[in-house]
Amino acid sequence: MVSNATITSMIAVIIYTFLLFAGFIFYNKRKTGIEIKPLIVGSIGFIVFTQVLEKLLHVIVITQFPNYADYPVLFGLYGGMAAGLFEEVGRYILYAWLLNKYLDYKGGLSFGIGWGGIEAVVLALITILPNVIFAFLINAGTFEAAFAGQLPSDQIALIKDSLINQGAGFYLFGIVERFFALFMQIALSLFVLLAVVKNKISYLIYSILVHALIDFPLAFFQTGDLNNIWIIEIYIAAIGILSMFFIKRIKKSLS
Repeated sequence: MVSNATITSMIAVIIYTFLLFAGFIFYNKRKTGIEIKPLIVGSIGFIVFTQVLEKLLHVIVITQFPNYADYPVLFGLYGGMAAGLFEEVGRYILYAWLLNKYLDYKGGLSFGIGWGGIEAVVLALITILPNVIFAFLINAGTFEAAFAGQLPSDQIALIKDSLINQGAGFYLFGIVERFFALFMQIALSLFVLLAVVKNKISYLIYSILVHALIDFPLAFFQTGDLNNIWIIEIYIAAIGILSMFFIKRIKKSLS
């Protein structure tokens, strides 16, 4: 049985991501103002460039290299560079092609909130919502029957065991993680905006490399080579705090 506390924590994280997105919008609307078009373009842009285009690349690469988890360093380099290229180049294209009337701090902030806010929501829906459904099936005793013939029996057993053994805290870590990750996405959005405003491709290249560098260590958690979730959460929190300082510092350059 999956405990009620674990199921509640899953649902709480999903609800939290919606509230986080809305909270950032309303807070910054009062502080600096929010531009609706960059907010929407940023939200749609994240889905197109990361959940469609980048995912297509991942499907091709993983199909060709199914044993990627055996090479965490190479996987980290590939994953970091792929994320950097698709996200930062995607931002650059959207600013240059669709948002040339919003190339200021308020426009960049709105874009970043849209990009990072929808990221929090989408990731919660695609990673946690299925687990909620699985948990209810497990508790109803119909999990194995529901996926018999669709998944290998060992994979069904692995999913079931992991959900039963994961405590509520495992999911609640996502609340802290998404909060700081949103600041990182806003900071990167503003950095790419600076590349557009100053017409410096070098800034775009720097943003790609920074993004890749940030994502690289996370690959070791995904491949199972790093199992201490506290290290990951502290790392993401540190990146988020640095991003907060950057967001404040860059305001003068985009005003």
